[in-house]
Amino acid sequence: MTATRPRTPRYRRHVTPQLTTRFVGPGQIVALCGVIAVLAVLLFPKEFINQQLHTGAPPHAATIAYLQLLLRGQPSDRTIRLELVREHLRAGQLEDAEAALAPLINHAGPATPPVAALWLSLRRAQFVAIAPGSPRREQARADYARALDQLGSRLTLADQLAETRHAIAAGLYDTAARMAERLLAATTPARRNPGHRSQPGHATAALEFAPAPTGAPPPIGTSHNLVTGMERLVGLVWASRLAGVRPTDSVAPNKALTLTDIHEQAFDALLQSHLAAGKPQDALRAAQAQLPALDPTRVDWTRLMQIAAWADQPSAEADFAQRWLTSAHDDTTRWAAFQALIQAYLSAGQPRQALAAAAANLDRMPGTTALWRSMTRLAMQAGDSAKSVEYARRLVHLGDLRAH
Repeated sequence: MTATRPRTPRYRRHVTPQLTTRFVGPGQIVALCGVIAVLAVLLFPKEFINQQLHTGAPPHAATIAYLQLLLRGQPSDRTIRLELVREHLRAGQLEDAEAALAPLINHAGPATPPVAALWLSLRRAQFVAIAPGSPRREQARADYARALDQLGSRLTLADQLAETRHAIAAGLYDTAARMAERLLAATTPARRNPGHRSQPGHATAALEFAPAPTGAPPPIGTSHNLVTGMERLVGLVWASRLAGVRPTDSVAPNKALTLTDIHEQAFDALLQSHLAAGKPQDALRAAQAQLPALDPTRVDWTRLMQIAAWADQPSAEADFAQRWLTSAHDDTTRWAAFQALIQAYLSAGQPRQALAAAAANLDRMPGTTALWRSMTRLAMQAGDSAKSVEYARRLVHLGDLRAH
């Protein structure tokens, strides 16, 4: 047997086969990185969850898993349970959200505002999740309506207003009307302080409000006693699909609603509920009943006049126009209200009443060419030749004065 001759290092580099055994493959490296990431989350869950909650990032499975573990160790901790419910809702896991929230709803005693708000969000999400036309959709709508009747009064005033709008968007017009009426009753100004006078332009001046009834929700701005970051997540994924609120109805996120704001927006929601249900007569009656508690300078009088026209009540339309004219503080507004008053009677085929109402309000109007021209035309429509001549002379006299 001949001995193998030694090879030079240069030769061995080209002839010796390469080692093919690997201790860690590419897939194992990826898996290892994943394990390290999970361990990082588990080792530092607080920082991770706080980041998820405060940045409004999409719901993360790790956050939900960690909250579930916490809840198993502390099943009586309401804060952890509510946070878990919110995360389930954000992820669209409605069945899991209901299972987690049920112990608080079924607990003896009235539901707290945070619990009530989450349960209503859940019922609303369940309704929205069902496709239109499905037989289960009406049942889900009924469940949502029942929850609103049972828990709506447990919310803060601002949340009640938001739920009223959601109810309108869901087609629960009668329920929304009841909620709006309850809000109006809770925010109606009571007796003013003796000697107190509101200054013009200060519609949100401090007023004494009637005390809330027993069992009423806490005043606006009351904390839900949850983590601040969690409270910023009220805009749930499912709820946002149902909002359906006009941009003009909403308020800037950082602007706190005053009681006056809530009262006025509840009034608008009440009218919208009746109109959406095809009941302009009910909307008109509601408007007439609530007007004494509203600041006339902030009322949308043209809308009320339109409601009166839809309800076929020309006298109510004229009354709204007169209230508008009486509350006007500038010539432009007075002129618009004056013309609306005249038109209300003319639309009803009552030119004589239009002339009488216009003549009774002449002292409120500046004596311009437009005024006397309008009065001359109106007197002719009413068949009052004497008045038409009188107003025409004033028009000519005013023209002569301007010529000089």
